[in-house]
Amino acid sequence: MPITLPIKRQFKLSVKLSGVILATSLFSGCVSLTEFTGSSDGVAMSAAASEDMNAVNAAMNAVEILYQRGNTEDLAYYAPVHFNLALNKRDELLTMYENYTPSGGSWFSNTGSEDIEAGTAVFVQRMNQSFQAKLMTEPLLAIIRDHDEFIQNVDIDGFEAPLDKLRKSTSQFAGLIESRGTGLGLEHQKVKLERDYKALEVDMIKRKVLRLPTNEFNLLDQDLVPESYSRALNRLYRLERLIEKNPRDNTAIQQQLSHAYNQIKQATSIAKEVVWVKSRIETSAERVVIKYRDHLSSLNSYLGTEELTALDFQSQVSGIKDAVASKLSQRDKEQVLNDKHLSEQLAELGRLLTGQDMSKYSITQQVDNLLLAAKGIADESIVVPLALR
Repeated sequence: MPITLPIKRQFKLSVKLSGVILATSLFSGCVSLTEFTGSSDGVAMSAAASEDMNAVNAAMNAVEILYQRGNTEDLAYYAPVHFNLALNKRDELLTMYENYTPSGGSWFSNTGSEDIEAGTAVFVQRMNQSFQAKLMTEPLLAIIRDHDEFIQNVDIDGFEAPLDKLRKSTSQFAGLIESRGTGLGLEHQKVKLERDYKALEVDMIKRKVLRLPTNEFNLLDQDLVPESYSRALNRLYRLERLIEKNPRDNTAIQQQLSHAYNQIKQATSIAKEVVWVKSRIETSAERVVIKYRDHLSSLNSYLGTEELTALDFQSQVSGIKDAVASKLSQRDKEQVLNDKHLSEQLAELGRLLTGQDMSKYSITQQVDNLLLAAKGIADESIVVPLALR
């Protein structure tokens, strides 16, 4: 509903505004009657002047309330044309209020309550137009505003200029809807704005996410480790495509970022080893082979597969994998046996306490039943007198 502010002649506003003075005087800084009558010089006001001043205060307080509500509802974003006109009128009213002179006063200004009443009516009318305009523009700006709000939460510098340009274009788009009273014929501008916001959003996330791994990647020597370089590059490409697909999927992006960064670190590590090998290969290729086999020998010793040390590198690796799988399988078997033994013990304990066969239950269920049985015995021992046990 439009906001109405009834105005009467003879320097009075509607009495409905009288309550507004008490509610907003602490925030608006408006003049109060005490400031006129309680001063040390003993200035007294007539009843007409007092009524005149109270009406003006009520009007200015109403202006301030509407202005604050307009800010809360982002009218500057959704209704830039009408809200700007309302702000201009508010500025005029503030100037008039500063120069306001109550009837019968002794100040030099000629500004009267009638001027402020008339200006307030215009301000209210423009605010009503602003709220009405928002009803039209908000649905059309919903996606655009969503992008804008997301961008505001991206903590990164260097995009101020394109963002300001986009926001200016958005304001102009909203103004066209206001002036036409409809968004018909403006679909192409809406699509372009959405596309531009999405592109900026993607660029900002790319810059934020890819900066560190890209700097690390640029330190790699492609000629030294071409295969590792290619793998790391592909990881970065996959991360970039993921950001383009959905720049807001932070979980997936962080996961892919971790993979890409690890791939780059791995390439860096391989490059160091390649440098080490190349520095020795010409004088002692055998030493390089022995160095790597020494690492495998330590692993074989730990696994108890020393016989593998006589085999070639690939055979040792295959044998080590089989040995590890065997150990894991053995551990699982032992765990099953341990669980079976525990279950049997619990079942026997349950039989003693409850007289029931609980062997068919899981370990967790058996423990729960035993706890209930123990609690029941404890409760019974409290209730039954000692002499009757």
